[in-house]
Amino acid sequence: PPAPVAARRWRRAAQRGASEEATLAAAGSVGGHGAELVDSPAPPPPPELEAPRPEPCTARAALRGPRAPLQAAAGPSYILQHYHATGCAGGAFSWRAAGLNPEKALYMCTAPRDYRETTAEDIALSKADKRFGGGPRVGPFQEQIPGQSWEALPKYDFTSRNRSSAFNERMHVEWENHADHILKNGGELPPASVVAKAGFRSCAPCCRDMLALARPTGKTFIMVDLAEDDTRGTFHFVTGGQYLPVPKEACNSGQVAALKRVVADAQDNLYASSEEIFDKVASLGVPIDKAAQALYTNDQALLPVGCARNLKGDALLEALHAEHFARLTAEYGASILRDPARPTAQRQAVMRCRAKAAHMLLAAWAPHLAGVRVDLQAYVDAAITPLLPDSPSDYQQLRRAVRAPRPSIAALTAEHLLSIREDLASPAEPRETASRWRKRREDDGALSTVSTATPDDAASRWSDSDGYPGADEVEA
Repeated sequence: PPAPVAARRWRRAAQRGASEEATLAAAGSVGGHGAELVDSPAPPPPPELEAPRPEPCTARAALRGPRAPLQAAAGPSYILQHYHATGCAGGAFSWRAAGLNPEKALYMCTAPRDYRETTAEDIALSKADKRFGGGPRVGPFQEQIPGQSWEALPKYDFTSRNRSSAFNERMHVEWENHADHILKNGGELPPASVVAKAGFRSCAPCCRDMLALARPTGKTFIMVDLAEDDTRGTFHFVTGGQYLPVPKEACNSGQVAALKRVVADAQDNLYASSEEIFDKVASLGVPIDKAAQALYTNDQALLPVGCARNLKGDALLEALHAEHFARLTAEYGASILRDPARPTAQRQAVMRCRAKAAHMLLAAWAPHLAGVRVDLQAYVDAAITPLLPDSPSDYQQLRRAVRAPRPSIAALTAEHLLSIREDLASPAEPRETASRWRKRREDDGALSTVSTATPDDAASRWSDSDGYPGADEVEA
């Protein structure tokens, strides 16, 4: 790396202290990075899948002793609010979902992305004009955003063709960044792939994608949304099989500063493993959005932990693209199917896009999971299904169902999901899922092939989320 970056890494590593390294050496660690001593329990698997293999536990984790319980964040779950604001009938997703086109095949870009110098004025424009302001802007993390200088990818920058797309929708710029990290890292994910998103909160497809790829690869994804604001937004830490969403609204200034140091160190590859990042965040005692954590970790489309640790190169990029567009058609399409007023043509287009996304996802994973005991078809079916039901009546019933917090609730369920309101506190944890929502789709039998043609940006439809809950934070 460049000399200033190398010097910064050395200083940060040195600050960890010789005493910690001596302790690790005494425990049998190699090179200060920790030896595998014991296995820690992994989260329970989806019912259709093989029980996940526990992540390796380092010497540092063995010396640490039992983890302290994670603190539940007080107040509403802004992540669930955002889920409803985007995915409800007529929500922000519906504007883009109405233009989904199953005839638009996957275009997988393997060229370096064109980052643009981004100012505070650019971010303000994106928030003020969701049609023509450039959309969400995502780039590397830094202490202050945009600070003196920050380069990011604006979602709707049609002066660049170095973007991936499918079904007439561009890949979200969070994942353009992650794809670029792979290209710059010799075809492999870095130990932690870190992005900062300015102006908007993180949406359901991107949150689902992080868990979908972190679990099989064992790598870490970190996303800081509303990155220009230290008082609003969420730190998303997805570390292998674990997910810690930390709302800035529930943190004090010291906790936010400590979390930003963790993100910066992870971006500089100063942590030896995903578990070490998880332990560091947990040790800070920061509040966790337990409702959102349960919603995403109970996704039925999650592969066993560590089942594809050697995935790299084109195979990794293909899996990344297939995962993204599967979850995008699931959650975008739900905003159409949950709306009884939508025309039949739009509903059929959604189902055809989902069917083609399922074929892409099956083709991307099948060659690499031959020795893994997993029902890949059930996994693919769950991936193109939204987290909450497509049925308008079932979905509306869940949104209206509000219950008091309960102290010993284990996980989130479709029967008792809390519909978040600003004036209500989130429960400590939602209840456990009893069954998964199965998709209803038309299978046209056609395999979506990879196209070398660039996407037709002129045919894309703009979105306008004005008028919906949290409209100032809902992306186009």
